[in-house]
Amino acid sequence: MVRVPTEEKRHMAEPLFSEREGLAPQPETQADDYLPPWVREDITNVLRDFIENNPPVAYPYLDIYSLFRPYIWKVLQREPPNNPVGGPWAMYIPRTLAQCSWWQFYDIIEQISACMNQGWGEEHISAFSEKVNTILARDGIPWRLDHQGRVIRALNPQIARQIQEARILLTNPRFKGPDEQFERAIGYMSKRPEPEEENCVKDAIGAVEAVANILAGTTGVQLNRLLDREPFSSGIHLIIREAIEKIYAYRGAAPGVAHGQVGPSVVSLAEAMWVLSISAATILYFTQKLQ
Repeated sequence: MVRVPTEEKRHMAEPLFSEREGLAPQPETQADDYLPPWVREDITNVLRDFIENNPPVAYPYLDIYSLFRPYIWKVLQREPPNNPVGGPWAMYIPRTLAQCSWWQFYDIIEQISACMNQGWGEEHISAFSEKVNTILARDGIPWRLDHQGRVIRALNPQIARQIQEARILLTNPRFKGPDEQFERAIGYMSKRPEPEEENCVKDAIGAVEAVANILAGTTGVQLNRLLDREPFSSGIHLIIREAIEKIYAYRGAAPGVAHGQVGPSVVSLAEAMWVLSISAATILYFTQKLQ
């Protein structure tokens, strides 16, 4: 049997058979700030190869470095040089991605990915994200690029699918308000260098409440009161309504979520991720059951 050495495997952007089929042992999940040099290097190489082999559809004649400069500038809060010594790929961009802080690295990748999404289109950014995510997953790094090129916290695949389904449903113009609120919740969970768990919980459950108001044809009614009214009182089993009400009660009871916070956070990342998942499931359930 031919065995791929660990060092060579690290530098492969394409998933192996065992990784594609879910047969490879899952690496231990690392801390948020774990970003070893070989991961920085591999992602930088994927970015360089992608740019060199895929001319941008929207900017066919524009110098790529000129296109990315303002995005890098936005993250670093200092102006990159107009003509870096050695050329942009040979020196400046790899050096910047190798030396910046771990959250600046992800911020730069996210900014460049957003630009690429506009210039190359969603199909190309999906291929780029897939390669980057293979590299991140292989080392147990808890971050992923989503289909829009945003860096988000890695989730259990089933939970991630559920959240994605809720995000797709909320793109309906009818749900514009809860869509924005749910996106904020995801952003708070993925915020770097530290997540904002309380705000994640607040906006995730707030999005559920907003969807419930839209389905009931009301405005600004609290979720616990809505659950006792039509269409919820007759359309949803009492036990399920009570379970949803307890989630809403958790939002009101946790310091820093619905009320002022004194002292350190009491909402853990695991709890915030759980509430986000439950909120996505509840949004899907409400719309499937009552719409």
